[in-house]
Amino acid sequence: MPACSAKQAPSCRQMAKRHQPYDSSKRRQTRSTRTAASMAATQPHASGSATSLSTTTTSSFSAPCSSTQSPSISPLPATRSSRAPNTIRDLSLRVIRNKYPYFTPRNDWEILLLSSALYKGAPDGIYKYLDTKLASELRSRSYDAVMEQARKMLDKNVDVTGLKPEPGDPRVFVHPIPNSEYSIRLFPGSVEGRDYCLDFVVTSTGQPVNSPFKFDLLCIPDPDAPVPSGPIVRMRPLECSFGIPQDKIDPGEEKFLLRDGAHCILRRPGHRDVRFTVPIRRHPKPVRQPADADYLHFPQYVD
Repeated sequence: MPACSAKQAPSCRQMAKRHQPYDSSKRRQTRSTRTAASMAATQPHASGSATSLSTTTTSSFSAPCSSTQSPSISPLPATRSSRAPNTIRDLSLRVIRNKYPYFTPRNDWEILLLSSALYKGAPDGIYKYLDTKLASELRSRSYDAVMEQARKMLDKNVDVTGLKPEPGDPRVFVHPIPNSEYSIRLFPGSVEGRDYCLDFVVTSTGQPVNSPFKFDLLCIPDPDAPVPSGPIVRMRPLECSFGIPQDKIDPGEEKFLLRDGAHCILRRPGHRDVRFTVPIRRHPKPVRQPADADYLHFPQYVD
């Protein structure tokens, strides 16, 4: 830790006293608020890494339809359990584990700072880097104020799209692609935006890969709708919407943004089309007040 002046001595002594390995079980618990908070501190792409997370809603198709499955492929379960939205703390710790696997955070402020993945130095210099940054913060604010602000930010819930799932996540669906060594993986994004993401994984290992073969991924209108509900759209990787060229996406980080209930076709040269429908997450039905109008009731279906 850098030397402190007499004026800074109390804050520095306090900082040294409280610089202990991080223990999330000892932090104070508060009610988190569900918010699409700023994710600059938890988005890997913000630091130049060729990955992307999204906290905005992106349009796609969301109508239900039937899908065609190969008889040799086992059907997926009809439902999966769900979990509460991630907190910024959860996402930040994931970034730190990925970027700095050798590092153990000592406090909330370090978690928030390193979640932006800005440190590019050697592993043995990371604590000195953090101590210098913290000493600079303490010139204008107390240690308690710095830590409290970091804690409040980390405890907020965030509705995020594009974060790759961790092993064992029950909300993830994986289905082998016929006549291929790869599988399609679907994992949920923003609940409010009804986002789902698609990527490709090696069937035998579950390892995610970027575009492992030549293909077109198409979103199509509901085939069972009496009136076509929209155009056919060729999907591009989510990273491309952030300005990242497809050949610059970090290995295994490529993903495609879909929507709940979207009807999709995977088209490969020399193979039959693969059709599938994105799952629809159940939401409480909103209570709507009837409009101030007279209603006429016609049959919904006729022969």
